[in-house]
Amino acid sequence: MGTFLNICPKGLKLHWGLLACTLLSGCVRYANDPMTLAPCAPNTTWTPLKGNQLVSASFCQTLVPPEFSSKDLNLAELIDIALQNTPQTKQTWAEARAAAAAYGQTLSQFYPYIYFDGSMMRQKATFIDTEGEAEPYMATQIGPDVELSFTLFDFGQRTAASIAARESLYYADWMHNQEIQLVIQMVMEAYYQYLYHLIALEAQKANLENAQITLDAANEKFSLGLASLGDVAQARSQFFQARIALTGQKQGVEASFARLASQIGMPANIPFKVVEMPREVQTTPFLQSVDELVAIAQRHRQDFLATAADIRAKEATLLGAKRAYLPKITTSLDVGKYWFDHHQSEHFFHWTALFSITMPIFDGFSIRNSIRQADANLKRSQAQAMQKELAIIEDVTVAHSAVTLAADHLQDAKKYEEAADLEFKIALEMYQTRTTTILNVVSAQSNLSDARAKLALAKRNWFLSLASIAYATGSLCAEERPCID
Repeated sequence: MGTFLNICPKGLKLHWGLLACTLLSGCVRYANDPMTLAPCAPNTTWTPLKGNQLVSASFCQTLVPPEFSSKDLNLAELIDIALQNTPQTKQTWAEARAAAAAYGQTLSQFYPYIYFDGSMMRQKATFIDTEGEAEPYMATQIGPDVELSFTLFDFGQRTAASIAARESLYYADWMHNQEIQLVIQMVMEAYYQYLYHLIALEAQKANLENAQITLDAANEKFSLGLASLGDVAQARSQFFQARIALTGQKQGVEASFARLASQIGMPANIPFKVVEMPREVQTTPFLQSVDELVAIAQRHRQDFLATAADIRAKEATLLGAKRAYLPKITTSLDVGKYWFDHHQSEHFFHWTALFSITMPIFDGFSIRNSIRQADANLKRSQAQAMQKELAIIEDVTVAHSAVTLAADHLQDAKKYEEAADLEFKIALEMYQTRTTTILNVVSAQSNLSDARAKLALAKRNWFLSLASIAYATGSLCAEERPCID
């Protein structure tokens, strides 16, 4: 290029100097490494910063608990393991990186294309001498050529294409974030479902103990001649019913553990322990209004932000399709030098500079139909955004109600369990003192079993309602930074 600038006319020197300044500007700084505009790892979120810049790969962190099978894992550690191992986020991460590469490809149009062409030609031909006779000869030509081409002006067609690709990249980034939130929610649901089955298992064990106490009391009274064989038979039926329920609950524990292991991306046959659900659960929900929560969801729901990016991408595509009717100004430069037989060569580098203007006159209605297609795609994206917004409002409304109802349900379940426990103790004591029948004891025992089951279910529903409201509002990861500390 140094040789070329030495032989260029002054006008061309100025033109290519301006071109160099343009290339050094920031408008295409991501063409070389667009991957910095995508999430840096499958387990990290993408976060836009001020000026529409994106988080850099320096925020990448590895989140693996130092001990897996030797400690009780809490929910945060389970989520970290899931984000490290789940294939869902790996897929969306790869899609975001592919979109980043596609965006980089559109930015390449702002650079000049430089090609090298080296050729060697050996030719056998004839020429007519002065006497009119044909004589054969051999000719050799060797030489390199460097060709440079660049689009000077296209009325924003390149810009529209790059904007569409950039917004498509943002769409892929937001959807990756949404997938992370979905993984978090699924892990939370599997975690609390597993804890529910553990609590239910403890409740079934307590029910079996109560059934054993009732059976022992019936046997004791029967041995003293104070109760009939029917009392013993009924107590035995309740005892074996409790044992069968305990066996079924053990199966529920195993199934829920397998699901939790699957959700964190681990084989179900690898044992691990989790932190148990607290015995006492406080339920003092203080929620904002549904309208305020909907406003939060519109700012933080990653799938809703993705639909907005998709609309912007479709708008840019439509604009580019409309601008395809406008002319395009391009330039090209060819520089080279040839060598011939007998050590002969050109005295100077040859060069050719070309400016051209192209504009479609008739293309078989291709551009018109491209505009129609882009417009239809834009309307479809706008309809999808409307549908997504309605779905978000529905999710927030339902989740808001679920939190309030779950809190009331848990409080009632606690009182029910306390009342049923007292009822059973009184009925058992009265039976032992011959002031009531075995039927009352069995009824009280059934009520206590039902109360314990409802209390375990209420605890699960309370925590799941909190997870649902967090997911519905996009608050599982809503900070202006990655979701990891």
